[in-house]
Amino acid sequence: MNRRSASLLVLLGALLGVAAPFLLPSAVWAQTSRTAPRKAVPPPPPAPPPAPAYEYTFAKRESPEEDLVELQRLGGEGWRVVSTVVVDGSTRRYVLMRERRAEPAAH
Repeated sequence: MNRRSASLLVLLGALLGVAAPFLLPSAVWAQTSRTAPRKAVPPPPPAPPPAPAYEYTFAKRESPEEDLVELQRLGGEGWRVVSTVVVDGSTRRYVLMRERRAEPAAH
């Protein structure tokens, strides 16, 4: 083989190497675009528990002694003072809150 034919053979091989992805795109893409097998999807997390329901009531503020007796009685029933408010500029009230209790079943 002479020098000229060897150069042409090398040039032809280089051109085929460069043109191969364009001449055989499906073979090249099939190897590069293969996706990994899908993993099993984990089950969704359980739903969070429902938020607690609260009920509110008000108690009119009187004297410190009367208020103490009334608030102790309400505290025994599960009520907590969460705020004090002024109504109509003069009437002061306690705002009380407790978790809503299940209603007794009607017979």
